[in-house]
Amino acid sequence: MEQREWKNRKRKKRSRKIQRRFYHRMVLVFGVLLIFLVLANFIKADQEFSEEENRMLAQKPELTWESLVSGDYMKDFESYVSDQFFARNQWITLKLYEDISLGKKESNGVYLGKDGYLIEKPDEPAWESVENNMSAISALAERYPDISTYMCTVPNAYYILEDKLPAKAPVRDQEADLRRISELMGDRVHNISVTDILKEHAGEEIYYRTDHHWTSLGAYYAFGAVAEEMGLKNVETEYNIHTVANDFQGTLASKSGYHASEDKIHVYEAANIEPEYIVTYVEENEKSASMYKSECLEEKDKYTVFFGGNHARVDISTTQPERKNLLLFKDSYANCFVQFLLPYYQNIIMVDARYFYDNIDSLIQNYGITDILFLYNANTFVTDNSLADVLAADESDEDADTGADSAADEETGEVSDTKTGNNV
Repeated sequence: MEQREWKNRKRKKRSRKIQRRFYHRMVLVFGVLLIFLVLANFIKADQEFSEEENRMLAQKPELTWESLVSGDYMKDFESYVSDQFFARNQWITLKLYEDISLGKKESNGVYLGKDGYLIEKPDEPAWESVENNMSAISALAERYPDISTYMCTVPNAYYILEDKLPAKAPVRDQEADLRRISELMGDRVHNISVTDILKEHAGEEIYYRTDHHWTSLGAYYAFGAVAEEMGLKNVETEYNIHTVANDFQGTLASKSGYHASEDKIHVYEAANIEPEYIVTYVEENEKSASMYKSECLEEKDKYTVFFGGNHARVDISTTQPERKNLLLFKDSYANCFVQFLLPYYQNIIMVDARYFYDNIDSLIQNYGITDILFLYNANTFVTDNSLADVLAADESDEDADTGADSAADEETGEVSDTKTGNNV
């Protein structure tokens, strides 16, 4: 009996010794790995732009007393470390495999949908900004009653392709969001809904599997509804479709770390009425004879084949003889949509309010704008906080107009009633 107890104590002692040795080795491995990561992050040069995610990366914040006290420094530093961490893309992929092994259907804000679809989770709307933007759009339409103003808010994949979502995936009611946006439009803004036509073709590839954009096919179907509402004449129905990429993996593949799916990118060429045109990138002071940038097909984000991505302002002059000029306020969804608009306008002025700082009223007047179209995807529009500022009336122009009116009154000897606008 005593001998058996002695053997048990000896076995337990040996077991504890093995465990301690294992823990010591784990601590050593963890310590070496930690030191390696610290050194690797210290040596690694910071990147400004992520081709994987198609966005600017956070840079090292400047340490000031104000930023330290307010807490902004630590918040910015956390974003900086997250964006610049060594082998960040590989860690994202590793996390994806961990999530999948645990049965999760979401990775880094992206739903892992059916049939290889990656679907972006919707953002929470900033309704105060939405109301400000809609008020500014209505005010612009009121300022220019002779110009037809239209708005097309494109629904996102999570709403149209709801059958591709994981079972019971929590998403916003985008139908309600679109309805609320429509209710905020003034009487002079024409709402163009493309929801029904996109739902009708939901079984086709109208959204990319690996990217948050719609495809050229989705834009083509939507253009039919837009063209009808805007009264475009002799609308083209035949197109030559060119496949320019077979291996596109977009922003959602990079964000989620899931790279099992690939997409094709198509460009559409009107078969019968394709006009010649010149594209001017105003801020960059560059001109091109094509809206397509083939060199972008060699880059990670092949969707930038359309105009090379987003720009503050892009002017397109065509040989279309009718004097119709379009001012297009847009996000990146419009980049592949414009190819369908080319045959119907003499000039198309594309403005991305996120980067635009010039005077809109001068632009409208100088170019003889006949139509204004706001084309945004819903998820971007409900979080936009820049459009209202861009659309605001220029106060200096209003002051100049007031001054001119006063001078005219003095010359004629008349006095204006500032409340009624009548001469008294």
